[in-house]
Amino acid sequence: MSKAMEVIDITPELLDTVINTFNTEEEKEVTRKIVKCFIEHGLPVKVKQYYQPCMKGTYRILFYIKKNAETVIINNKGMGHDGASIQVRIDERSTLERLDNFSENIRKQILEAANCGNCSSKCEGKKYTFTYQSKEYTKCRFICNNFCFQNMESNDINDLLTIIKNEILYSQTNTNNHNLN
Repeated sequence: MSKAMEVIDITPELLDTVINTFNTEEEKEVTRKIVKCFIEHGLPVKVKQYYQPCMKGTYRILFYIKKNAETVIINNKGMGHDGASIQVRIDERSTLERLDNFSENIRKQILEAANCGNCSSKCEGKKYTFTYQSKEYTKCRFICNNFCFQNMESNDINDLLTIIKNEILYSQTNTNNHNLN
């Protein structure tokens, strides 16, 4: 019986293998930078490799700040798109108050993310509600229906890294403050 998928810690060799499956230089660059950022902060990075024939060559890189809750998922293909997609859970809500600081592409993808459908009791009190240019937005907290970035351009990379670094800092600050109480 063959296994459907395998989740393993990332190694430099595996990262090179996965990186070579991405279509564009921007996808490769942003993936390398995100991996480097998490590793520098001592946070876990795992790779899920699928073995089903229909998913041959499909990888997901999973980044964790909190145990068992991915903060970032990079898909090398799929998600209804020919290229890579980067899913990000944004817990640091002030990010959503600084949308004008981001590239048009990043800002547009945040604003056009799926609306929260209150699909679970887990949504209670955890949906993202914010106002941008006098319009209210309600987005989903869960990474399966969260902010997904595709069609990355060179000028988007630093903005996406800023969002991710803010998530790491926010989590570390809240963990340290929680441990002090």
